[in-house]
Amino acid sequence: MTHVTGSAPRREDTPQHPEFEAAVAGGALTSEGPGSQHRYRNLILGAIGILLFAMAMLTSYSSAFGNPTPNNVHLAVAGNAETIVALEQQGSLDLTVVSSEAKARAAVLDREVDGAVVLPTAGKNAVVTTYIASGAGRGLGQAVSGIGGSIAQRLKATSTTTDLAPLPQKDPVGSIEFYAILFAGLGAALGATVFGRILGTVDTSTKFVERSIVLVLYTGALAGLITLWIDAALGAVTVNPGAVFAVLWLTGMAIGGAVTGVAALGGTIAALLTTLALVILGNTSSGGPLGIHLLNDFFQALYYVFPQGDSLDLLRSVQYFDGAAISGPIIRLAIWAVAGILMTLIAMLIRNRREAAAQLRGGDHPSADHPSADYLQATASPASHPEQAALDKPAEVTR
Repeated sequence: MTHVTGSAPRREDTPQHPEFEAAVAGGALTSEGPGSQHRYRNLILGAIGILLFAMAMLTSYSSAFGNPTPNNVHLAVAGNAETIVALEQQGSLDLTVVSSEAKARAAVLDREVDGAVVLPTAGKNAVVTTYIASGAGRGLGQAVSGIGGSIAQRLKATSTTTDLAPLPQKDPVGSIEFYAILFAGLGAALGATVFGRILGTVDTSTKFVERSIVLVLYTGALAGLITLWIDAALGAVTVNPGAVFAVLWLTGMAIGGAVTGVAALGGTIAALLTTLALVILGNTSSGGPLGIHLLNDFFQALYYVFPQGDSLDLLRSVQYFDGAAISGPIIRLAIWAVAGILMTLIAMLIRNRREAAAQLRGGDHPSADHPSADYLQATASPASHPEQAALDKPAEVTR
C-alpha cells in the first residue's frame, strides 16, 4: 500500500487569467485589458464625452480670443477738456481724469489704469501722447495705442506712443508667462486628483498633514521646473527668478488646495469636473496674452471667479511693474487655498461623525461584547466551514 501525501489546490493558488492582471491596479501593462462588457454603448458614450470636451475648449477659446475688442478699457486722460468730454461718450472706455502728464504716467506704472492719453490744445504742432504697458497684455497695449492714434487723427495732431512696461525680446507676445500660469494650474489640479486616488481619502489628522506636505512639495517642484525652463531655456524672466517661482508656487498651492478640498467633499469625479472648468473657463477668463479688457462681459465676469487671472496679473506685476498692485491677487489666491483647506476639514468632520454614529448603532464596527461579535468569530473558525477545512487539509491517496 502506497501513501502519497500532497496538498490540495487552494482557491487563491489558482492562476489568474492574463487579461485580468492587466485590468487590475498594479498589474501587467503588456495588454490593454479585456475591455468593457458593454463595448459599443461605452464606446459611444466615451466618444460623445470627448467630443463635448473638445467643442467646449474650442468654443471657450475662440469666443474669448477670436475677436478681441476693447471693453471697459481704463484710461487716464489729461489735457484738453473738450476732447475728454467727447471721449467720455464712448461706452468701451472708463476714464480717469488726472491733472498732469506725470500723474498719467504714474497711474499706468502703478497699474491703476490700462493706459494713458495726454491731449493737447488744438494747434498746428499739437501732439497726442499715449502711454501703454505691453507687460499688462500685448493686445491691450495695442488697443490703447490705437485709441490714441484715432484721437490724434480726429484732432489732426501728431501721435506718439511710449511703452512704459515693454515685453522682453525673447517673449515679444507675452505668451510664455500665460503658458507658465496655465501649466502650473493644470499640473497642480491633476496632481491633487491623482494624489487623492493614490493616498486615499483624507479622513484623519495624520492623512491631512500627509496630503498637505505632499501638495506643498509637489507644487514647489512644479513651480521650480517651470521657472527653470522659462528662465534658463527661454530667457523670458526679467526679474529675480525667485519672485517668479513664488508666484507659480502660490498658483499651484491655490489651485491644488482647492481641488483637494473638492475631491474630499465630492470625490474624484467632482475634482475632475473642477479641473475641466479651470481649463475651459479659467484659462480663457485670465485674458491670456491679450489682456482682460479685450474680452467680452461674460469672460470679464469669470475673471473674478477663477484664479488664473489673478495669477497672471500677479506675475505681470512682478515682472514689469516692480510689484505694483500685488495685494489684491495675493489675497484672492490665498482665499482659494484656504477654501480648499476648509473643504477638506469639513469633509473629514462629516466623515468622522458618520462613522461615530455608525459605531453607536453597532452597524459597522461591532464591539467584543456585541452579539454579532460571537457570530463573526464563530463563522471565522475553520470548524464552521467543513468544506473549507477539507480543502485546506492535506489529502491522502491510498492505492
